[in-house]
Amino acid sequence: MGTSFFHGWLRLLTSIFLCLLLSGCWDRIELNQLGITSATAIDWNGKDWTVSYQIVIPQTISSQSMGGNASQQAPVIVFSTSGDSIRGAIQKSSLEMPRALFFAHNRIVVIGEEAAKHGISQLMDTYLRNAESRETVSLFVTRGEGRRILEQVAPLEKLPGAAVRNMIHNEDKNGSNFNQVMVHNVMMGMTSDSSFTLIPEVIISGIGIRPDSSIAELKKTTSANKLKLGRLGIFKKDKLVGWFTSDEGYGINWIRDTINKTVLRIGCSKGSKDYKSAIRITKATTKLKPILTSDGQWVMKVEANAAGVLIENGCNDDVSKLKGVKVTEDIANEEVKSLMTKAFQAAIEKNADVFGFADVIHRKHPKVWKNIKNDWEQQFPTLQLEPSVHIKIDRIGMSNKPFNQLLHDHE
Repeated sequence: MGTSFFHGWLRLLTSIFLCLLLSGCWDRIELNQLGITSATAIDWNGKDWTVSYQIVIPQTISSQSMGGNASQQAPVIVFSTSGDSIRGAIQKSSLEMPRALFFAHNRIVVIGEEAAKHGISQLMDTYLRNAESRETVSLFVTRGEGRRILEQVAPLEKLPGAAVRNMIHNEDKNGSNFNQVMVHNVMMGMTSDSSFTLIPEVIISGIGIRPDSSIAELKKTTSANKLKLGRLGIFKKDKLVGWFTSDEGYGINWIRDTINKTVLRIGCSKGSKDYKSAIRITKATTKLKPILTSDGQWVMKVEANAAGVLIENGCNDDVSKLKGVKVTEDIANEEVKSLMTKAFQAAIEKNADVFGFADVIHRKHPKVWKNIKNDWEQQFPTLQLEPSVHIKIDRIGMSNKPFNQLLHDHE
């Protein structure tokens, strides 16, 4: 009897287990019931929020990938809804959208200028409270309305949202004038001691007033308009308060230790802006050391070390010799110092500690920081910068002399 009792319970447990496997998910939503959002834009008109959505059209993407006719329909559709809150505006999408919006694959959020000036804390709040919203979404700011960016078609990529995301990713890894800024980066910047954050600007560059939104534009070998990275938006807490140029942003990144791979253009003498040579920087690190002098003056020592390859030489220095390499390295060092100094001066003029100096002082001198944190906005403009740069050229390429000098040697 004991054996039959045991077998009976075993059959019962097995039946329950199989039922659980066959029951499926109670809250499952089929893919054909979802509107997959690849990009969004946030605008503010002084009263209401407007949220714009770039929705993927799956059958178009599928037909293109299988060699179908791509001229029938665009891969995305853009529409907008408005409301007194961001989630309220999104809720209204069900009035005109046959599918439930799905934001887990959202690549970018473009913030219109008026919304940025109004403040984006409400946008950050929605990302903190909604499980399907990811903090790895890239943020951009734009002059005018954010929706215009979503309407612009982009070559090389089927989805314009993916094109913008790939653009900033490529620039971050290989250019370093701009860094990719995600939602969690902005949250950390807003709540840091310095409270400043930089968000890249995306613009429509060209001769057209309106974005090229027709799929027919993709059949051309050139376009009147294109998406392009512009300036850097300066956010104090959650509000846009000013702009840096891309060159100033480049100097800021050298100070902040956010240079990845980049090409440094240099002249033939120290301070020359007649750039004729270039070094591909393959590795760069920057260390910050705050010092409080005896008279109460803060000095920030910035030490940058980098290595790279000479990829262009239009100057007359013979880099096959150690002396010629040293001259080129010294010119490169001075160029980066100049970039740092100009970026620092621009930040001082705007009284914007975009370098995170406040956070560095807090970490290095926590007791002193307690006494000055309430007055940091007044103390930052008096801070002095002492940059030092050491760039090492690892390789000079396959030619020792500039090509124009080789031509003259054979005359």
